[in-house]
Amino acid sequence: MFIGREREMAELERRYRQAGFGFPVIYGRRRVGKTRLLQEFIKGKRAVYFMATEQGEREQRHAFSMALREQLPETQLAGDFASWDDLFRYVAEQARTQRLVLVIDEFPYLAKAVTGIASLLQKYIDHVWQDTQLFLILCGSSMSFMERQVLGYKSPLYGRRTAQLKLHPLPYYESLRFFPAWPDEERLMAYGICGGIPQYLAFFSRYGSLQEAVCEEFLSLGGHLQEEPENLMLQELREPALYNSILTAVAHGASRQNDIATAVGRTGSQITFYLNNLQSLELLTRQVPVESKNSRKAIYVIADNLYRFWYRFMPECATLIAMGMGERAWQARIAPQLSEYFGHVFEDIAMQYVQAQVRQGTIPELYTTYGHWWGNNPRQKREEEIDLVCTNETDILCGECKWRNEPVGLSVLTTLQERAALIQRQRRLHLMLFAKSSFTLELQQAAAEKEIQLVTLRDLLALC
Repeated sequence: MFIGREREMAELERRYRQAGFGFPVIYGRRRVGKTRLLQEFIKGKRAVYFMATEQGEREQRHAFSMALREQLPETQLAGDFASWDDLFRYVAEQARTQRLVLVIDEFPYLAKAVTGIASLLQKYIDHVWQDTQLFLILCGSSMSFMERQVLGYKSPLYGRRTAQLKLHPLPYYESLRFFPAWPDEERLMAYGICGGIPQYLAFFSRYGSLQEAVCEEFLSLGGHLQEEPENLMLQELREPALYNSILTAVAHGASRQNDIATAVGRTGSQITFYLNNLQSLELLTRQVPVESKNSRKAIYVIADNLYRFWYRFMPECATLIAMGMGERAWQARIAPQLSEYFGHVFEDIAMQYVQAQVRQGTIPELYTTYGHWWGNNPRQKREEEIDLVCTNETDILCGECKWRNEPVGLSVLTTLQERAALIQRQRRLHLMLFAKSSFTLELQQAAAEKEIQLVTLRDLLALC
């Protein structure tokens, strides 16, 4: 089942229909669905798909030769190509007059094994392939490599790509399509645990309930996700123990750099390098209040839902998992805290909802800045927060999100109005309230009079 990626697929198809040489570069973090997107894209097309592996030059050339033999029926090859030059010349012959898609997946592995492969590709792009109908796609999971060694200005391939697509996790309204038969709240919770990573969502979709999915995939020794974050950290980073400690600290509420440093037994300056690396992997994000230039107010939050869930709950469940007591871990350690955990995820979902409404034109204002706000209330002499803030030069939208079972009342609106006044300035103010359950009649009447939008779970799920 292939879900989502309509915009990315449409862009690839549009580029594919353009005559002549094409060279899109696709990259994104591991498990985000790059390979599946490419496999869907080449269906029904004259194409060769090659995935590089962590092997030597000869093994890579053998596998590439085999891919050409097996996927191009007209290929009359008895053995492997003697050199990469021979292989690339053959590709040019096959694409001379007829469209041919050539996908090189996990290109960083090929570049590691074959010295100078980027320069060789540059030569063929500039002097041979430009006069063919080749549609070359380079894809990779190492974002730093793809951005520096393929797209960067020091790369031999710089300026030659005809398109670039950085794949991000699926939004919530596409992720929820993996669970059409689940109760609505559990569908949202599944996104709050897996994020928009298709492979993780597919693992969960095999089960009939959220509890069963968590117990089987996280809380059993054979679960696919039981050690997933730790394994990826080992692959991507040195000193994984310190990175694990940093993510654990953030997952349990440490958000400012000095607080994180204290939690892991280091100074603030000592962890700057590690925080930057986690940001480059899109596991952490650094946030400042909307429209604030005060870097001292910056906080760090875990950007990936799976990592947020794993580092919040899994370390303290490890002993119970080893004892075969996954169900007990769910009942005692996870289920009682899941609603509180989901509060931050609900804010993220609300933001995605607003952005989708702006794209569709349902919200007519074209906001250019999206985020959160926190700062001092001089009248109350205390720190205040606004869950959702979207701004442009003339308008500002402020929103409050309440993930709780009881109906949201008028006092929530009053508080939001007071906080919004702190940052409104001369702009038109728009207010939105998001609720898990419902809104009181009093609040509904006030919202109707003041054109304040009230958003329920039904509204959020209508995008799915």
